[in-house]
Amino acid sequence: MSTLCGIAEVALGQVRLPPVENAPPLVFPAQPVSAPLVGLASPIATAAPRVFAAPAVYEFAPVPAVQTSVAPRPMFVAQPAPGVSPGEYLGEDTQDAPRAMNVFDDVRNLPPYYYDYWYYNTYGIGARPLPDYAPPGYEPRDYQDAPGVPEFSRITPPPLPSEVDTGNFVTRGMYPGSFLVPGVNTSIRLRGFVRLAALGDFDPIGVADAFVTNSIPVPQQVGRNFNMSARISRFALESWTPTNFRDWNVHTFIEGDFFNGAAQAAGGGGNPFRLRHAFFDFGYFRFGQQNSVFMDGTNWPSLVDFQGPNSWVNQRQPSARVTVPVIDGVYWAAAMERPFSDITTNGLGTNVQEAPDFSTHLRFETDLGHAQVAGLFREIGYRPTGGEVDHDTAAAISGSLVVHPWAILLGTDPVHEENPSGLTRSRILLMAASGRGIGRYLNDLAGQGFDGQVDPVTGEFSLVDSTGWNASYEHWWNEHWLSNFTYSRVEVDNNAGQPGTTYDGAEYLAASLWWLPIPRMSFGIEYLWGERHNLDGQDADAQRLHGLFQYNF
Repeated sequence: MSTLCGIAEVALGQVRLPPVENAPPLVFPAQPVSAPLVGLASPIATAAPRVFAAPAVYEFAPVPAVQTSVAPRPMFVAQPAPGVSPGEYLGEDTQDAPRAMNVFDDVRNLPPYYYDYWYYNTYGIGARPLPDYAPPGYEPRDYQDAPGVPEFSRITPPPLPSEVDTGNFVTRGMYPGSFLVPGVNTSIRLRGFVRLAALGDFDPIGVADAFVTNSIPVPQQVGRNFNMSARISRFALESWTPTNFRDWNVHTFIEGDFFNGAAQAAGGGGNPFRLRHAFFDFGYFRFGQQNSVFMDGTNWPSLVDFQGPNSWVNQRQPSARVTVPVIDGVYWAAAMERPFSDITTNGLGTNVQEAPDFSTHLRFETDLGHAQVAGLFREIGYRPTGGEVDHDTAAAISGSLVVHPWAILLGTDPVHEENPSGLTRSRILLMAASGRGIGRYLNDLAGQGFDGQVDPVTGEFSLVDSTGWNASYEHWWNEHWLSNFTYSRVEVDNNAGQPGTTYDGAEYLAASLWWLPIPRMSFGIEYLWGERHNLDGQDADAQRLHGLFQYNF
């Protein structure tokens, strides 16, 4: 202990230590722990001082020289290039944000919590970002993904690497599938999927590779169509960087696909890149383009169709979000989100956005499923030509539920069971939303002008009431085969004076069969039926057979 005290300075509960070769194990302040720790120098009891073979978090302020029998190793401090000021070192991009410190961290500076099982198995702030709801020790499957990827995947801390490993080999990063960037303490993971869709339409529908019920022509026409597309293929790049600020790590996530613009033209091409997500997490906070807090991304049923239920709450947009654990398994979240007034103006004025949308939800998470209740508050503006802006307040509520019914009846755990049966994996998924001025948050109404409408005769502006609900049952026959059945409905309470051809509601039905021959590979076939209802009482339906071939990497 005397040797350790001779080389360490304890300040504000942290160890400040110049990096040294072959340093003895470090003793950290006592903290209660709930799980075994990785890299322990000797067995310890709960609430005893934590002993790690890895060095502590290094502070980048100058550290006074100390007397020690071990020769110190120089810190890797960034040096500016000739003619470049210190603030410009590391080649900061034009229009980049300022950086706190230009210090070149090496992987031996990783903090102890990086290897701590508790950090990966907590309901609170840990390795997994708080908005990525899942049982402790797991990460959720991306929404709109195929069931070849498990609903939840295990996350564990990496093994403690030796200096030889970090200098000569690719080292596992914070998450499974990630790696440490050589010379720094940032973990990188590249993932995504390649998907081929084959679609046969028995009746005309307006979108070639997504079943959008609002695009069904009324009255229906005669004609069949066949299409193949790979533009739903997706890739994502994410990173994790541990910090010495309250044991928070910085998580970044950028994801995109090619489901943008017009369908692929004959001969190839025509599939521009589309940004789906771009955000970073730090503790309780997430900033960037992300799922709306009003939606529940983990309520996505196992559908072959990429569009999904016409009533599904679905919106990704730039926002600032906070997520707070209330108690174990209970979370509260709120966000300020980008506004857009999606109004049918009938050529009499323009839409106006003068305040952000505000959303909030309360989430209950267990191994047997989850429940979520959400609220949305908006200010929607309309400016008649030559007039003053007219404002109206919109509000809505949504609820979602996912349960494993057979696991509840059989008394099993679908998450932690080693080889869960098909019945244990089977799920029921429910979602409903209702309110005024929420059109752009529902799948079938987004971009259709159903937040509000202007009477073409009187010029009066008013918000539109909308309601939607959907239900799904996902049945696993065994570990390789499953079926899914989904029904969804949307209803719109149109305002007076709208044309008879105005969309008034729609139904959506899907029945699918999946084969999962090996992990991360999914083959699916699905029958789709939809019917559109117009304000004048006319309706028309459409049918599609949709095949899918996907591999996740």
